[in-house]
Amino acid sequence: MLMSSPSEQMSVDIAAQCFLNALMRETNDWQLRHAADGSAGSQLVIPLDERRRIEIALRYVSPTQHHHYHFPARLCRDDDSTGQPLDFAALTTLLLEKPGVAGELAPAVITRFNQRVQESHRNTWQAIAARPDWSRLRDRPLNFGEAEQALLAGHAFHPAPKSHEPFSDAEARRYLPEFASAFPLRWFAIAREQLAGESLNLTLPQRLIRLVSESAPALLTHLDDDTALLPMHPWQASHLLKQPWCQRLMASGKLRDLGEAGESWLPTSSSRAIYFAHGSDMLKFSLSVRLTNSLRTLSVKEVKRGMRLARLATTREWQGLQLRHPTLRVMQEDGWAGIKDEHGVVQEESLLAFRVNLLKAQPEAQTNVLVSLTQAAPDGGDSLLTAAVRRLAKRLSLTPQQAAHCWLQAYCEQVLVPLFRIEADYGVALLAHQQNILVEMQQDLPVGMIYRDCQGSAFTASAQAWLEKYREADAENRFSEQQLLRYFPYYLLMNSTLAVTAALAAAGFDSEAACNQRVRDALAALRQQVNDRTCLDFVLDSRYWQCKGNFFCYLHDHNENTIVDPAVIYFDFANPLYSGVK
Repeated sequence: MLMSSPSEQMSVDIAAQCFLNALMRETNDWQLRHAADGSAGSQLVIPLDERRRIEIALRYVSPTQHHHYHFPARLCRDDDSTGQPLDFAALTTLLLEKPGVAGELAPAVITRFNQRVQESHRNTWQAIAARPDWSRLRDRPLNFGEAEQALLAGHAFHPAPKSHEPFSDAEARRYLPEFASAFPLRWFAIAREQLAGESLNLTLPQRLIRLVSESAPALLTHLDDDTALLPMHPWQASHLLKQPWCQRLMASGKLRDLGEAGESWLPTSSSRAIYFAHGSDMLKFSLSVRLTNSLRTLSVKEVKRGMRLARLATTREWQGLQLRHPTLRVMQEDGWAGIKDEHGVVQEESLLAFRVNLLKAQPEAQTNVLVSLTQAAPDGGDSLLTAAVRRLAKRLSLTPQQAAHCWLQAYCEQVLVPLFRIEADYGVALLAHQQNILVEMQQDLPVGMIYRDCQGSAFTASAQAWLEKYREADAENRFSEQQLLRYFPYYLLMNSTLAVTAALAAAGFDSEAACNQRVRDALAALRQQVNDRTCLDFVLDSRYWQCKGNFFCYLHDHNENTIVDPAVIYFDFANPLYSGVK
């Protein structure tokens, strides 16, 4: 199915789907009811009390809860099989009244959560309305910028994936990727003594001059021996200028606002990371906005993680890794900058990280973020991954199922196997969730991968000798075995790979079970080749993995980046790769 009819589009609500799938994954007070005569038409049934229940028709039933729904939901009483149609606001209000959801939370907490959920739902539909051309993205291979801005729904298992407090509607339209937006940078002239940061290969002043030359050359006249030019996200710049420490620097003349200038940059799928096709660097900013579970500000600790990985990438060990997997690339974050206040304290809300733009030479290459590929289509038609597989089938004269198997095998070879080998043989865990996996494709077939977000990297005990050899033994981002087995499978398998197999299955190419068996076969073969099998043993032989509970994390208003023990938001999830045979 390439397009949906208008009536079918009205029955599709991908924002509500994200909410429901998050709740279904984290609760068990529901059941799937299949038609008694064996015909198509499964229903999700959620009891409210002894007399009332919610029923929602399912377009696709997923064993890993990647369900597709046929709205509206209906409120049914006793033996009433027709029920009363519910809009999204009524549906969430009823669900949040359930004791198993609300628990002992104060009514004000529930009300605020529901407000955020409704705002996210509204935000998603505003983006869909603003992108009437989205369906045409399925017609051809996409470049990096197009795929980054194709993500309209956000996290598929989150109750409010498109919340963006405190953005106004106008700010959202200007700064968020789902609106296909672009904007110039805002620039500060800053006294050199107030500039914080590091840079490899180039000094920080040289790197900033290169950035100005590429993006806003007219500003070069503001440079002198005592002054640097610092780029800022326009919204964040306005936020900083309201802070007392920043106002004091402005009053002293050590910081000057030069306004917006130069080339337009695209916000990518994470919103706070931006892209200019012809720039040597991408930029990732602190953004004092709450997106999903976290306030999106950087820390000095995080940007130093990027520097550490960039330094280690110059070693012989990393070169050996690259020889084994030459099509794996890491978008190194080998520099950062920020502002020191009058006391010399780095203000973390001012931080930015430089990311090497590995796509500068080929900006039109088909390099697509995985989360956009697997996203359920907002019109109920083919996902972008499904469209790519259909084009692949046509080009190679294959059946759609054969093409899907080819795509999945290439994904395993280019993404799964390299990332698991790096962990097993080098002790480096790259937490590759869907938003950090860029699939490099040629004519719709995966031929390589770029990992981004080096702040999401960690080292296991296997990396100790390597870290000591290059004087990095003080690395703070160390994983215990327990942390490794919780986080690495969650991000790379649950968040990323199961989204791939579910998207292929939802298109009717094969069952999720059959697709997941192919994933298992690839990892089982790798297990025989690596030094440390701990993680592979766990993901293949454990009955359960750990899954992050975004619904209740958000309901309880946890900031995921600052929570003392992140383990409390994880729960057991039945391992879809488990076979019971070792």
